[in-house]
Amino acid sequence: MRSLLGRFHRPMSRGAMGDMLTMNSLGDGSTLSLDFTTGVLDSRLTFTRSTTATYINSSGYVTSAAINAPRFDYSPTNIGEPRGLLIEGQATNMCNWSSAPQSWVAASSGTTITDGSGLAPDNLSTPKQLAMTDSAYHYQLTSATHTAGVYVFSMWLKASSTQLLGIRICRNADGAIKGMITATVTTSWQRFNVSFTSNATDAIDFGFDQRNFGAGSSVVGPAVAATFLMWGAQVEAGAVSSHIPTGASQVTRAVDTAIIAAGTNFSSWYTGGTTGTFVTEWCRCNPTTTQRTVIATSDVSNQHLHQYIAATTSRLRLADKVPAFIETANASIDNSINKGAFSYSGSVQSLCLNGGTVVPGTLTFTTAPTWLSIGGPSTNGTSITDTAVVLNNAIRKIKYFPARLSDAQIKEITT
Repeated sequence: MRSLLGRFHRPMSRGAMGDMLTMNSLGDGSTLSLDFTTGVLDSRLTFTRSTTATYINSSGYVTSAAINAPRFDYSPTNIGEPRGLLIEGQATNMCNWSSAPQSWVAASSGTTITDGSGLAPDNLSTPKQLAMTDSAYHYQLTSATHTAGVYVFSMWLKASSTQLLGIRICRNADGAIKGMITATVTTSWQRFNVSFTSNATDAIDFGFDQRNFGAGSSVVGPAVAATFLMWGAQVEAGAVSSHIPTGASQVTRAVDTAIIAAGTNFSSWYTGGTTGTFVTEWCRCNPTTTQRTVIATSDVSNQHLHQYIAATTSRLRLADKVPAFIETANASIDNSINKGAFSYSGSVQSLCLNGGTVVPGTLTFTTAPTWLSIGGPSTNGTSITDTAVVLNNAIRKIKYFPARLSDAQIKEITT
């Protein structure tokens, strides 16, 4: 899918605008226009996060943001390309010594660890070099047991020449490898990941494995020698998130909260009552087993406007309350910029994703909202109250029009 950058700012003709309200507008009929690709947080937004956190800066390096500082993320591959405001849920890196594999618990005799050359992806620290024979392994074990669920192991790797490397993750109880990939490590830093689903409580075993025991074996490595640089190992529940550096113990990153709270910061632009149109643009990673919120208005007696990505299918939904929702026929596109819009007037709604078929709805929306939360729902107007459904990606742009745009308009504006 081609980039949608800049589509919000294309002027609409007078005829296309129809009877759209223009009072207090920004020139196109909208009264709110947030563009997070500029790297500036609008003063009407309240942003909090109780821990430090990392992101990719405009030079392509992993860098750290202070407590309560927003993270304006950039593409790790297209250096300097802005992705927007990074909104992630709470996550824990279960890998102790994330960048010090010499402290991991087990290695075969064919593994040698030394300081590597050059700088790590943070452009500050020295990476470690691992040399492994074609029958070697090197792994770490999380320091606590974890419940059944999906876990993912990720790290940055680089080599002086192309190398094949076995990367694995599994439950420790039986040693059977449940998730393994053969990664092609090149001369550029890349972040690789491998996941598996655990059906029982256990510690998680993860690391590198070059062995190949043949047909029927639980170990299927590339069976070649490899020498590579490593930095930033991470094991977490669910999907890959921004890097969380660790030392001798696990480290947890807190949830990001971005809210336009009740009061003049909200009422100065939200003037449509139970009528309006929201247009959003966000980055989408791989599907997860959990729904992911784009935006949500205030919850009034379980009635609000909630735009979110459905679990597994990645289709875009609009809900007014559980379990009522409408859903697009097309899915959001993984690892791409996606654009959605929904218009509403009382019990009539329309929803569109990436210029696809417009879906009509008859949800019940009779109470005007008083705040807007970004990337996660809030029932109190000050914090994300369901941290399990946070977007876990970057929000690029948000617009609000205090009128219901036509189906043709929201299809065109999201194309």
